Amino acid sequence: MPQEKIAILVDSCSDVPADVLEAADMALMPMNVIFRDRAYEDRVTITPAEFYRRQATEKATTASPTGEHILKALNRIQESGYTHVIAICISAGLSGTYQETQLLATDTPLTVHVVNTRSVGIGSGFAAIYAAQLRSEGHTFQEIVDEVERVTAQTKVFFYVPTLKYLQAGGRIGKVAGMAGTLLNVKPIISCDDEGIYYPIAKVRGEKRTITKLLSLVDSAIGDAKRVNVAVCDGVNPDLRAVVLAKLKAAHPNVLNWYAGDVSPALGVHTGPGLIGVGVQVLD
Repeated sequence: MPQEKIAILVDSCSDVPADVLEAADMALMPMNVIFRDRAYEDRVTITPAEFYRRQATEKATTASPTGEHILKALNRIQESGYTHVIAICISAGLSGTYQETQLLATDTPLTVHVVNTRSVGIGSGFAAIYAAQLRSEGHTFQEIVDEVERVTAQTKVFFYVPTLKYLQAGGRIGKVAGMAGTLLNVKPIISCDDEGIYYPIAKVRGEKRTITKLLSLVDSAIGDAKRVNVAVCDGVNPDLRAVVLAKLKAAHPNVLNWYAGDVSPALGVHTGPGLIGVGVQVLD
């Protein structure tokens, strides 16, 4: 049987930390982040820091990676001698990237499996990180696909969103719409449901209480699992990210791997600055 050479392709909204992306040589499908002056490629021609700085005074929108971007990535993968691709996409309920990638994959000689993570941010990125780990352990393409799909179904993500303003403006509010503007100082914690649609998993007054609630949601998601990975990401809120990470590490000393990173500009368009996201990947 010919040797499988497996590439990992990931969309930029999956928030794989930059160092992990580089170490695993993952190919990136950048979302488009659009300001008045032009469209930028998420994480390629605009950095998170630059994006959030501009978002303070300018309105931004997003668009899925163009077919051209996805095809370019697939062609580069093929030219590099790969035969198989595991493509990781954020929830098909939130973006057209999954459908577009599936469609374009049929036009390439590569064997491609596209994963609809039904999640977003690092909740989706965990699938790519795990695929890279399994690849380095020497698993076959089919083994990696089966295992990544299994674990993706038991990966959770929680976002503390300081303001609902951006979710409302972006129309990506899903099942969060009903609570907008109802109560003063309510800080929602948003998750993705089984269909991969945003919904408010908790509504708490004030930041301090919200973070306490966020930590307890993570506790519940970990439960009595023995093999767990956890990641904390932020949208220009590094101090709060450090606090959350330290508290989680103290509470869960047995977590296998800890990751920290930033929230992509394309997600930031819909969530605004200050966001804290926590991903929990249960491997049991």
